Amino acid sequence: MFENINNRLLPIKAHYFLFNAATGPIVPFLPTIAKQLGFSGFLVGTIYTILPISGLIAKPLFGALADKFKIHKILFLIFQVIVAIALFTIYFIPEIQNKANVYLTCNGEATLEMCSKHGFSDKIIQDVITELHLNKSCQVSCKATKEIYLEICSYWKVSHFCELQNSSTILDTDTFNFTLTFDTFHDYYMNNCIYISILTAKFSDAIYKPACKHYVRTSCIATCYDNPIFNQLLYEIDVSENSTQNSTYQFYSFLWATVISWIGMAVIVSITDAICFNLLGNERRNEYGKQKMWGSIGFGIFGISAGYLVDIFSAGKFQKDYTCIFYIMLIIMIFDIIISTTLRKKSPEYSEDEPSILLELFTILREGNVLAFGWWCIGTGMCTSVVWNFLFWYTEDLANSSFQITHLKTLQGLLTGVQCFLGELPFNFISGNVLRKLGHVNVMSLVLLIYAIRFMAYSTVSNPWWFLIIEILHGPTVGLCWPTMVSYGDKITPSGTKATIQGFIGAIFEGIGVSSGSFICGWLIDTYGGIVTLRVFSIGALLWLLCFWLIQLLLRKLKISPIHTGHNHLANYANPDDAILMTMSRELQTY
Repeated sequence: MFENINNRLLPIKAHYFLFNAATGPIVPFLPTIAKQLGFSGFLVGTIYTILPISGLIAKPLFGALADKFKIHKILFLIFQVIVAIALFTIYFIPEIQNKANVYLTCNGEATLEMCSKHGFSDKIIQDVITELHLNKSCQVSCKATKEIYLEICSYWKVSHFCELQNSSTILDTDTFNFTLTFDTFHDYYMNNCIYISILTAKFSDAIYKPACKHYVRTSCIATCYDNPIFNQLLYEIDVSENSTQNSTYQFYSFLWATVISWIGMAVIVSITDAICFNLLGNERRNEYGKQKMWGSIGFGIFGISAGYLVDIFSAGKFQKDYTCIFYIMLIIMIFDIIISTTLRKKSPEYSEDEPSILLELFTILREGNVLAFGWWCIGTGMCTSVVWNFLFWYTEDLANSSFQITHLKTLQGLLTGVQCFLGELPFNFISGNVLRKLGHVNVMSLVLLIYAIRFMAYSTVSNPWWFLIIEILHGPTVGLCWPTMVSYGDKITPSGTKATIQGFIGAIFEGIGVSSGSFICGWLIDTYGGIVTLRVFSIGALLWLLCFWLIQLLLRKLKISPIHTGHNHLANYANPDDAILMTMSRELQTY
């Protein structure tokens, strides 16, 4: 591997390694970082619906700008700086302080009643029941009634409530506000509700000991600032208030930071590939995979290391501490920018006589086999979105429910390593032989079938460490998916339209498939939970495969195939390695 090293290619190899080493520790963890900040699965799904579309828009836009003004390297370096800043700003986004409906119950002693329609996770129950609650408080705003005013006046001894309880009218909108501290030893869980004993109630004038002679109960809105356990407790309560997260500045800060970073990564990957091909020249284009391979190595190594380091720095803390991976990203990106300045400034050449893109696309879409191929691309894109954006989310849910959260990030880092080194890398090398022996349509069917098996396997496993074995299926799904798409796209298109079909593949795979899959998966996880979501996608993959088979049977019956339609060139096999070279803008390691 290290013999006859070409010094001209060392900077591009170093860039692939460093750029993916910088983004590898952060990008896979972004959904779980968003979850810890307090975003729901639906909101994260919405974010990941927008991100692929923003990348697809940015690539041709900034690509055209770079071509017109010949500023490829300048844009390349500028966007590296932008990505580093955008990702690092996520570190400074504060956690959303959740609000939730609770009940103030007083019958002898006062308690705060918190209920969840689907029950709380085992871990949060354990933490709330066993924690001492020292110096912990929550702020509540409760609905006013004459009964509760009477108890507060007579038995809590809060004097100004005596006047209020004699008031002739108490409106439905009237509320009273105070701060609670909690008793340590009298909390309990029953019937999907946690009952937390109240030690003191602080009003504006003084602190009081809450006690009642008669049973009273009123609804309240609770907020627990700087109290991670109780904030998580409020997050798990099924109430409409949590849906207002999208109006918070935390959501928009996270959204804009990720959109800007996604645009930057899309542009960087696109320009990097163009520079790489330019350095290789036509005679060495088949060595593109050897350069790109270093990106997968960097992504895998630092993805594994990041998970382990997060667990180390989170020891003894209720929540995971991601500080280290943000600084790792920043430091490596600085090195990458320095290395990138040594890249040769050569812009790819373009022909001014290229046919109209719209005309090319119209010509391609008239063929039935292309439409069938598009159907498959959308289905695999939807399946891929689950792995890219919600696998770690589900892993956390499973770990929380089984008290295996201690080494959770180490596990997720190892999953990244298995995906890279036992999944994508081997199948990038053997994809040509697999496609040659089985044929493209059979491999497409195999990808959807294994996706269905993979999702069903996730849903039946209760110990997330078994995911390490399941992740071997990452190779014949995600690892085989893209080479199949690119090589089949190259195979079914006439010369002169190959660049267009590759853009078409990216648009429907990421812009339609990944985007819609993220939205659907986020909604399903929020509404029905991870197990149901995975089984829905498993069955959905099989149904999508069935429709794909039916379309293929219909095309054969109608004799709509490359040979029958007169495109004899389409019957020739195109080596995936060569076909992959046609894709200058593949965002392989953006996630």
